[in-house]
Amino acid sequence: MEQLNDIVGLISGSVSSIVLPFLGYLFVYESKKRKEYADGWQKLYEQRDRRVGELNEKIDQLYAEKEKDRQRIRDLQEKNTALSLDNMVLKMKECQVKGCKERVPPSDY
Repeated sequence: MEQLNDIVGLISGSVSSIVLPFLGYLFVYESKKRKEYADGWQKLYEQRDRRVGELNEKIDQLYAEKEKDRQRIRDLQEKNTALSLDNMVLKMKECQVKGCKERVPPSDY
């Protein structure tokens, strides 16, 4: 019986001296693996945040350009309207007599 206890003690001692360090290594390895995994996701998250910031800046720039274009269109429309009115006024004041040697463009009708 005493020999059986010695054999069981020897087996349990050798198992604990081999298995416990191996289990410890596995836990450390898994922890390291999880940390690498989390670091990978953190890098992806930071890249996405940077990309979103770049896109927001681009959108703001495009809106500013769009507003400049709208202002330019408004200015051109106002200029076109003014020129159209001037053209109408000049057509109303146009002299209809052709070939008149003493013709002076009329000033007021």
